[in-house]
Amino acid sequence: MHHQARLKGRRGAAAIAFAAAFLLFPSGGRAAEPSPRIAGELDAAGFRDLLARQKGSVVLVNFWATWCVPCREEFPDLVRLQRELAPRGFKVVGVSTDFGSQRGAVDQFLDEMKPGFPNYWKKGGNEQAFIESVDRDWGGELPFSVLYARDGTRVKSLSGKRRYADYRREVLAALSGRRER
Repeated sequence: MHHQARLKGRRGAAAIAFAAAFLLFPSGGRAAEPSPRIAGELDAAGFRDLLARQKGSVVLVNFWATWCVPCREEFPDLVRLQRELAPRGFKVVGVSTDFGSQRGAVDQFLDEMKPGFPNYWKKGGNEQAFIESVDRDWGGELPFSVLYARDGTRVKSLSGKRRYADYRREVLAALSGRRER
């Protein structure tokens, strides 16, 4: 069983809290400050643009937060995966879903992890449009990752914490052009 930062059901309390937090307090109650560790902010359109710029590579987009224990636990595996498979045309992209008031915690976490891949801030706004730009079936649970093929099509959505071997198997299949459904 995968550990997840959510309650059971698509409409679980964690999913509702995730959506409500960004609708009511898109930046945690105050404006987000610039950070050299964050590559930029993403809304639905920005997310689609980011994916379009990644074509030609197999990409794993990981949605995480510093308050999400399973996210913190799997992050070193994503760093390892990026380092190992980048020469083969693989990229990891992180998207923090933390509040703007947690910028210091995000910066500290990224300083500790030294990811070697870009991390973005999930911008507040139309939460439903953002979720649909990622995966219509995503209920807001974290960690949540989406694997994209070289042509930019979604290969697989991965909900909950994964082991390094699980991620590696999925990425290697995508790098070879194999698709599982």
